[in-house]
Amino acid sequence: MRLFLSLVLIWMLSGTALADTMQPLGRFHVINTAGFIERDGNRAPLASDLETGELTLYRNVVGNLVLTISETDIELFEVENGLAGLTWNSGDSSLLEAADILDLSPHTLPEQVQAWGADVTWPGQGEVQLVLLPLGENAYSSFLISHPGSSTVVRQMELRKVSGPPNRPAPKATVPAPVLN
Repeated sequence: MRLFLSLVLIWMLSGTALADTMQPLGRFHVINTAGFIERDGNRAPLASDLETGELTLYRNVVGNLVLTISETDIELFEVENGLAGLTWNSGDSSLLEAADILDLSPHTLPEQVQAWGADVTWPGQGEVQLVLLPLGENAYSSFLISHPGSSTVVRQMELRKVSGPPNRPAPKATVPAPVLN
């Protein structure tokens, strides 16, 4: 009995410790919003994919993000220099550019826009690079980059919080509300 109570106490404490190290950021809908495949210098858009998925996002004690997708945890590490530490060629595509992400953020310098990324094994894609950038408090932009054979495939995804306030920018000017009769 004493052993059982000790095990229960250890289990309860470890669960509390784990909860203290992971800050939940919420559940997010995920949709592929754009993408392209590049082969032999030729770039072609990927077909539209309007299916949505869902993931849960956490921040761990060291500031990394942890995505939970289908009971699988993927840890994304903070990118040094944030948005300024990333480069990509979105020419001839509908992908967001660094300037777009900066415009959608409340920051004025690319170094101020946090970014997270990791090399991961992705189902059906093999080894990929996954990058996540905030688009305000309730949304993220993400890029999934793979290199099957002699091709490069880039998928842009948007993550929107399932519940909570809408992702609207704060008003930049203080204009009094109109008086309603």
